Amino acid sequence: MTNKNDLLKEFPNKRIKPIDGMAVTADVWEDAHNYHRQSQRFHNMYSHGSGIVSGMQVIASDPADSSVYILPGIAIDSAGHIVVIAEPTAYDIGSAVEGMLHLVLTYGEGRPRADGNQSTQEGAPLYVQAEFGMQALNALPDAPHVELARVRRQGRTAAVTDAKDRLQPGANEIDLRWRRQSGRTARETVGVAVFYAGIADRRHGQGAGHLARAVNYSGRYNVAVDDNASLSSGLDDYALVCLVGQRAFQLNPEEQNTLQAYLQAGGTVLFESCRHESSGAPGADASFNDLAGAFGAKLDDVKPGHALLANPNLFAALPAGYETQGAPAMKAGGGVILSMADYGCLWQGERRSGPASREDIRSALELGENILQYAVERRNTAGSK
Repeated sequence: MTNKNDLLKEFPNKRIKPIDGMAVTADVWEDAHNYHRQSQRFHNMYSHGSGIVSGMQVIASDPADSSVYILPGIAIDSAGHIVVIAEPTAYDIGSAVEGMLHLVLTYGEGRPRADGNQSTQEGAPLYVQAEFGMQALNALPDAPHVELARVRRQGRTAAVTDAKDRLQPGANEIDLRWRRQSGRTARETVGVAVFYAGIADRRHGQGAGHLARAVNYSGRYNVAVDDNASLSSGLDDYALVCLVGQRAFQLNPEEQNTLQAYLQAGGTVLFESCRHESSGAPGADASFNDLAGAFGAKLDDVKPGHALLANPNLFAALPAGYETQGAPAMKAGGGVILSMADYGCLWQGERRSGPASREDIRSALELGENILQYAVERRNTAGSK
């Protein structure tokens, strides 16, 4: 993706000053207008930001096949070019690609050519037509672009459909969560991956989905949750990885190396023992402690004044967790958060004694927002070094 600091090198630092008798050649004319075009690009980038200005919804074909439709709209790419789609446009993903696909819109220009009847006139002006391109790629390109949607495609011939749940799109469904909106009020998209360490009770993704809805509604971030994620693929999209255990477990070397690299790059991992089956939780706690030790993370108790209890929501102590007896426990250090409170189940409205109170749910969701903020700040700090 185009880096804003690299783009600064293209800023037009000089412009033509007209004087009487100056020869206005084609090159002079081009230089004069390039100054204004470049200035407009910088205004777009630094006053509004790249992303979708309006429209450009992506919908599946009906009946579903390998095609999608992009509805009319306007966007600003990551180099400040304005890209316009004036009428509904079909794009066929085809059968050449599968896996995680990024539907990318790019800006282009046609070759200079005469316009209509003027082509027969000597000295007629030439026109450059603004164009756009569409690609489905397995990774975002370094070249300027706008991401319109993603599809986690399973099988080269799989039909692409609209998402049944837009907050948690499934395989072969159009994922619109990663679309960036242009404008000063554009919200950062925060990715959360939920990974289950050898357990069959996979309910924490639903809890993380409820947390995402609460944070999205508050307007602080746009949270995208990928449930039952894989540690064998890249984790660059995620500010937070939730690793859920229920009994004693052991990650394979590839999974452990992936997590360690993620932590070293500024990622945050939430270790949480699911207490839904209380007999297994102590084993998961021990496995998480061993894993934190393998990562070299020194874990300290989360006490009043810790960032996890202060930003953006202030807590005098950890809020109640899934258990109804005893005080909840949480430790943190080195990008690892170890929770023995099972907030993932509480985010679903459950406690050991039965349905949780509205107050307990709200407090747990506010703590979840603090965890996300902690993860975002850690990632941003690592990215600025």
